[in-house]
Parts: sequence; C-alpha cells; structure tokens
Amino acid sequence: MSDPRDSFSAGERLAPPRRDPDHQPRAPRPPRGPRKRGLLGAVFGFLVSGLYRLVFLGIVLGLIGGGIAFFYFSAGLPSIDSLKTYKPPLESRVFASDFQLVSELGSQHSVYVTYDQIPPMVGQAFISAEDKLFWVEPGVNPAAMLRAAITDITLIGSGRRPIGASTITQQVVKNMLLDNHITFGTKIKEALLAMRVSQAMTKQQVLTLYLNEVDLGHNSFGIAAAAMTYFDKPLSQIDIAQAATLAALPKAPTNYDPFLHPADSLQRRNFIISRMLADGAITQAQADAATAEPLLPRAGVTTQGVVNGGYFADAVKAQLVQKFGADMVNTGGLVVHTSLDPKLQQAATDAVRDGLEQYDHNYAGWHGRVAHVDDADLSGNWQADLAKQAKPPGMRQSWRLGIVLQAAGQTARIGSIDPATGNPQTGDLPLANMRWARPPVNGGFGPRPSAVSDVLHQGDIVMVSGGAKLDLEQIPSIQGALISMDPVTGRVLAMVGGWSHDISPFNRVTQAQRQPGSSVKPLVYLTAMEQGIQPDAPVLDGPFVVQLPDGTVYRPGNYEQTFQGPVPIFHALEQSLNLATLHLTQQIGLKNVATTFQNFGIVDQMPPYYPSAIGAIDTTLWKMAAAYATLDQYGRQVTPSLIDSVTNPDGTVLYQAPGQVCDNCVNNADPGQMPQLNLSGQQVADPDSVYQIVTMMKGVVQRGTGKLAVAGISQPVAGKTGTTNNFNDAWFIGFTPGIVTGCWIGFDTPASLGKDQTGGNVCGPIWNEYMKVALADQPNVDFAAPQGMTLQQAAEPDGTMVSEAFKPGESPGAQAQNGLLGGTDNGAPGGTAPAQPGTPAQPSTIDNSLGGLY
Repeated sequence: MSDPRDSFSAGERLAPPRRDPDHQPRAPRPPRGPRKRGLLGAVFGFLVSGLYRLVFLGIVLGLIGGGIAFFYFSAGLPSIDSLKTYKPPLESRVFASDFQLVSELGSQHSVYVTYDQIPPMVGQAFISAEDKLFWVEPGVNPAAMLRAAITDITLIGSGRRPIGASTITQQVVKNMLLDNHITFGTKIKEALLAMRVSQAMTKQQVLTLYLNEVDLGHNSFGIAAAAMTYFDKPLSQIDIAQAATLAALPKAPTNYDPFLHPADSLQRRNFIISRMLADGAITQAQADAATAEPLLPRAGVTTQGVVNGGYFADAVKAQLVQKFGADMVNTGGLVVHTSLDPKLQQAATDAVRDGLEQYDHNYAGWHGRVAHVDDADLSGNWQADLAKQAKPPGMRQSWRLGIVLQAAGQTARIGSIDPATGNPQTGDLPLANMRWARPPVNGGFGPRPSAVSDVLHQGDIVMVSGGAKLDLEQIPSIQGALISMDPVTGRVLAMVGGWSHDISPFNRVTQAQRQPGSSVKPLVYLTAMEQGIQPDAPVLDGPFVVQLPDGTVYRPGNYEQTFQGPVPIFHALEQSLNLATLHLTQQIGLKNVATTFQNFGIVDQMPPYYPSAIGAIDTTLWKMAAAYATLDQYGRQVTPSLIDSVTNPDGTVLYQAPGQVCDNCVNNADPGQMPQLNLSGQQVADPDSVYQIVTMMKGVVQRGTGKLAVAGISQPVAGKTGTTNNFNDAWFIGFTPGIVTGCWIGFDTPASLGKDQTGGNVCGPIWNEYMKVALADQPNVDFAAPQGMTLQQAAEPDGTMVSEAFKPGESPGAQAQNGLLGGTDNGAPGGTAPAQPGTPAQPSTIDNSLGGLY
C-alpha cells in the first residue's frame, strides 16, 4: 500500500485551516479613494525625498572616495612576505665550560622563542592589555578605530599626536613594515596591511612575531629577553603578576619602567590584572594573589653572566668578529661555547686584586675619598646622603660605601648600609686598619698617619669592608694581568686583564706590549741545549761589553751588581744571571736565539741586539704564556684557544676548535682505552732539549728566584721570573704538566715599582694564591722524561748536588774540560778577561743602570 503522504505536493497544506463554528466571515473593506495632502504634507514629502537623495549621494561619494583612498594608500605598500620568513636580530650568547652565561653580544638584547615556548598566561596578559578581541578581529578593530578617528578630528590643529587604536596585528605591521611616524596616512596604511596580514597568517604566527619583537625597555626586545632583564629568570618561570608587569611596558616602556617609575608600573600592572580577570583569563583568587605580589622581588640584584668575565668576553668577541663579521656576531644569534672555567676565573680575579691591593698598601698611599658631604649635622640624615652617592666602578664585592660620622683620635666612626639586610649600621675604623693610607704631600706621600684625622674628615664618603671593625679600602693605581691555560689543548681557563673591566676594558693580557725581562731566558738556554751543550757546562758570569750598531757601548750588569765567575748553566738560569746569559748568547749565536724566540712566537722578528736576549723586547703576556705552554708540551707548539665551538640558532656547527679530535673516541672504541687526542701544533724544538730546560726551570722555583711562587705547593712546578730595567715590569710564568699560568704587574704608563720589586716578589705570591686553587684537585704528577733521558747529579757552585737532565751519551762534568762558554774577547772595544768571583761590578760611564733584567 502506498503512503498517503506520497500524494502531497510541495506548497500544499496538509489540512485545511481550522474554523470556529461560530465564526462569521468579515465583510470586505471598501476601497480607499485618493488621499488629499495639505501644504505642510507636501513640504515634508519634498524634504524627506531630498534627504534620501542627499544620503544616497553621500553614500555614493563616500564609496567613490573610499575606493580612491583605498587605491591611493594601497599603492606602494610593502609586501607582507617578509613577515612569513622573519628572523629577528638575535644577540650572540657566550657560555663558559660549565654552560654558565658569560656574555651576550649584540646591538639589542633579544632571545627568540617559538609559540609553543610562550606560556599561555604571558600571551594572555598582552592580549588583555593591548587587544582583547585579538582572536576574533580581522586585524583591525573598526569600533575602536571609529572612536579614535572622532577623537583625532578634535585634535586637528592642537599640535598633539593622534591617538591610536592599534590592534596587536597593527603594531606588528607598524614596527616591522612601516616607520613609527604617526599620521592619518600611515594609520590607513597600517590598517590595510593589518587586514592583509590577518588573511595571510595565523593568529598564532602574528602573536609570536609581536611577543618576540616588542620593545620592552632597557634594550630588551621580546618577552624572553625582558624576563631576564627585569626578573633574572627564564620566560617559563614568569608568573601572572610578572607577566602583567611586562604587558604594561609596550604602552610606554620608559614611563612604566619598574626600575625608574615603580608606582606607575605597579598601578598599570594591577590594571592589567583586573583586565585579565574581566576577560575570564584568571580567577578572582589568582587576581588577588597577583595584585598582592611585590612589583620586582629581585630588583637591583640581577646579574648578567659569569662575574668578572668581561676581559674574556671581549677577547671572544674580537675572535668571533674576525671569523664571522660584526653583523653576524651582533644579530646572528650565535651560540658560543668557550673554555672559561668560572671557578678559576673567580680565583684568578681574587688573586690579582689581592696582590695589587697588597702592593698598593705597602708602597703607595691614600688616593683620596670618593666624595664629601657638607652637612653640619650627620646624626639624622646620613643614610639619605649615602644613598645619593653612586657606587664607583671597580669596587670589590665585599666592599661598600661608608660615610665618616666622626674622625678623632685613634678611631673613626663610619655609617654604612648592611649589604645583607639593607639596614643602616655604624662601625669603628681603627687607625691600625688604615696605617697604610699615607696622606698626599707635595706630589708624593707623607709619613704613615698618627691619627685618623690625618686622612679622614667628617662627611667623607669612603670605601670600607668588614663588620663591626672596619678596614679602609681603595682601588689601586697599579695594574696586573693573569692568564691560565690547559697546555695540552691550549684552552684558556681564566683571564684577568686588569683590576676591573668596568674601569678599563683594556686587556693587559692580549693588548699590553711590555718588556718580558728574564722570563725569555729559558729560550736562550734551550737554544744552547739544542746545540749539544750540557746543563752543567761552565759559563762565564763576568763583564760583558759590546758596541751596538748605533755606536753605543753596551755594558750591562747583574741584579746583584757582582760577578760569580764560572758557573754551571743551570745555576745561571736559576739565579737569572744577565752576564752569563749574554756570554752564552755570544757562544751560541744571536741569530740562533732570534730563531728560537720567533719559533716560540714571543716576537715576530727579534731585534738583532744583545739586549733582546735578556728581555729588552716588546711582547704580550698572551704570547709568553703560549711559549711556556710549548715548553710544557716538549716543544709542540701550543696556540691559546678561547672558543670551543660556535653554532647558529638551529644548532648547525659553524666552528669547532682544531686539534681536539679524539682518534679512538669513535664507534666500537675500546671502553677501557684512554682517549687519545689528535693534537695540532708543529714541533718547534727538540723534546730532549726541552726536558733539560724544564728540569732547570724546576730549579728556578726550588732554589732560585721563583721560590715565593711555589710556597705550600706540592706538585712539581717549572717556572721563571722576569723583571725589567728600573723594576718597571714584574713577571712570573710557571707550569705543571696540566696547567700553565702567567702573571704580569706594572703601571700602564711604565714607571718603577720600587727597589727590589722583582717578578718573584710581586707576581710570585699572586701566582701562588691562584695555583693553590687550580691545583687543589690535580694529581701530584711530575714531568715525564723522554726515552733515553736520565736525571743525574750535578754540583752547584757551593757544592750542593742537584738533579739535572742529561741526554744519551752525556754525563756530568764531561764538558768542563772544554773551557768556559764566553769570557774571551767580546768582539767589541773593551773586551775583558774573566773576573774573579764576587768582584763588584764597575758601573759604566755609558750604561750604569741595571741593564735589564732579572
């Protein structure tokens, strides 16, 4: 049977309309006739029809004008394709060997994060603050634009900037595709481009661009960089209140800077928190907790990078610029892993500063106060006066500023701020803790103070350290430098280029050209060993006179101003005898010494004069340390290295330090086999001869000029002191089988350190302090003897027997019958016969100075 519904057709009713049985049909209404209008009706009809025409005409003209404006402002708009492939300028980041941040290199502080790395609450804070309809609008907010346009019309002629109604998309367009000059024309272009961007890119892409490039003050661009700047924490750890603090900044980064304007910043932060609550992004409980949170819980204590790593970072940057160019370094986001050991860097900084401070206290005087307050009464407002004083650059971490409240008799009363609590405190500075502070007198320094008032006066602001009993402090005028490296690889572990990078970025390790003094002598004696001369061969310590090419007669002396006569070569090196070294140089040839100096890299071209052989040349601590590392490695040339590797932001390796490839660290390697590095560096000296020099240099620190450097150190050490003419420069460079460290002390403008201020006395204690930290976990391993080399007993001039290294076929005393090395005619006017031991040196009328070097 067919369905009755099959007979229905579209449009037909399924049932007739229901009717009320009592309902009577309504009679039809008679047709209306023409309606008569009066005069007022006619006028009204005319006006209405005219208004319609005007409205219609306005719409047509508006459409035409809008079309013309659209085509006018659309012409020449920049392409949005660059946004799709946008790569922000990223600073390069330099890391220490333990992955601590050392430095950030670039024109702006920025760290790129992907959308997945942005905490949702951070993005929401910016949306609530800047553009609550972001997720649904077509790139612009027409209602907001209309309100802004009406307001801007009222501002015409007022000289005030038009107000904006920019969405997040419009801000991206303005910042990345247009200039920041606000006009009606640029606002129209901005809106057109924003709509194009909204059609071509996802909201997630737009938000990622915005949050990575937005200017958030303090040269921080993007939320990741700003999180480190303001809160010293990664973006992933930002909470609601901190997200709102960052979201307050785009409106006016300076006006809402939480460091500069905390009250305004806090007010806007809390307003944004309320907007997030109104938008349903957070709960009332979360809003209350965020509002109650302090603005900047870590304000003022943020640190960027390894402490005291400025000199190292500068040297790394210089190498990176040389390898990759400045633009790549400043904007390419390089990830740089270096050899810096933060623990050793701190130890090196402390050792250098301790040594410079000790010298300053012993041989300098009071350089003067930091500032002075003229207030007659310091009993109540000294805290405010002290707070106004900026902290001088270069102050040690343990120092603080203090104000002299009283200065009489044997004690000064000092007011300061406790660095741990921030509370004001007072302490006593006894005269005994400032006796070093000799007051200035007539361009020099007077006697030690007998009362605190000789140095300090009420209202003086000075540097102090300590607790209840204070010490007076000051930044020394003398400078120093230290470099420490692994001699196997050349990796630089620590580098200190001066007292403070904040005071002077000039790096005295790499940039200061100074005379090395007697620290070059091991290379002279190495040249002799390579010619088959034994360590115990006798050399003359007697007068040495030559005429230089310019006609000057060169007649140097020893440090002690005496002659010892014939001495073993090893003894001449231990005691740093200038005259014996020069006689030996004459025997082995000045050109051969020059070749050794050049092969070891301390100079590119050694001046062909005898003073060069005892250190009257210019070089750097960097080059000298590299030369000593080459000695440590038995003549294999070592090049100092700061950078282990460089990668670009996606992890592609752009550079790997050479000479650090492990031959047996490949797949299927024997796990019980020690790694064997394929080390680079050509052989520039005979290993057997180098071992002889290393053994002699061990004698330098055991019996000679370098004894202070190794006090309390159990590991075998080889080293050499260096002191230049007039005591202008002090050096000590020493090494163990695992570490090489060099120290230099002097004034930037060469001047005497003072009588008897030698490398051993000045640099030795600094080297010692640092190396006790560096060697704390190192095994007690001696230098290995090359095959066939033997240690045999040889006699010092006083008869003491010591161990020296001899090559196969050599034996102690075998060369004694061959006669003295030197002591004959010097090839110049005034050549003299050997002097008797202990004879006082006669000053020359031409050169009565030390002549160099110790």
